[in-house]
Amino acid sequence: MKLKTFKDATGIIEYPLTADLVFHYVMQQSERALINLVCALKGIPPEIVVSIEVMNPIDLNGNIKETVMDLKLVLNNNEIINIELQMYTDEYWISRSILYLCRAYDSIKEGDNYSLLKPTTHIYITDKDLIKNNDQFYSQYLLMNTKTHELYSTDFGINVLQLSHIDNATQDDIDNNLVYWARLFRATTWEEFIALADGNEIIEEVGDLIFTLNTDDQSKELLEGRRRYREQLATSYAAGEINATKKLNSVIEEKDAIIADKDATIADKDATIADNKATIADKDATIASKDATIAELQARIKELEKSNDDSKA
Repeated sequence: MKLKTFKDATGIIEYPLTADLVFHYVMQQSERALINLVCALKGIPPEIVVSIEVMNPIDLNGNIKETVMDLKLVLNNNEIINIELQMYTDEYWISRSILYLCRAYDSIKEGDNYSLLKPTTHIYITDKDLIKNNDQFYSQYLLMNTKTHELYSTDFGINVLQLSHIDNATQDDIDNNLVYWARLFRATTWEEFIALADGNEIIEEVGDLIFTLNTDDQSKELLEGRRRYREQLATSYAAGEINATKKLNSVIEEKDAIIADKDATIADKDATIADNKATIADKDATIASKDATIAELQARIKELEKSNDDSKA
């Protein structure tokens, strides 16, 4: 029997909400879900959202395998928000995140007044520890004075939602439904998702959209192609890292061998110098002994000469 809705599904969600194509498509199809998520991320009530527009909608009938899947939004026609899933390791993520933020902020045309620039926030949702020594659930980064901590601007920032640190969520995160959304992202089985969606019309709509993508043959083919593309990128990255490590280790070993040879040469020279010093010390001792003997002989001679002089007198 063919399943009708996500409520009939069981087991693993093959392509969950953390799949960037699924996330992008679901959010562009369900404006209510998109507003709900954005309000959770910004900590604002849904009532103040007058309009929200997806600036880069995707077409599942097109070739989207290599498309960057950040979700570009304009909120209330006066604020730019980029939301991106980061579910794989990227050594240059921080540099890339700054670049993406700058590109999004640069929203005016040549000759336009700078007053037309819109506040811009780039938001990352990730299950990786992208920032060292940061176990916060939701972090917000702005430009500020490093001494006084005075904000330079609140119109330009990067937010990071770390799904793996949900246990460190604050009460505000809970009140803003951010923890709820994090659990939706982390749901890997239909049973989990169904339990979270129970009684929530908006999330039930999300569930049906995810279910459609997971059961439609054409959509699944696109999703599988996207996953393989990501796997190939990850494999290439890992292979490059392994090769670079091997080359680096080889260079390090070669330099270690050279240093060891130099250390051995220095040790030999130190030993030779020590031997020479010992020889010199022996010679100095011999000379001192001879000098003492000579001094004794000279004193004896003087005594004899004085004795002779006394006898003559």
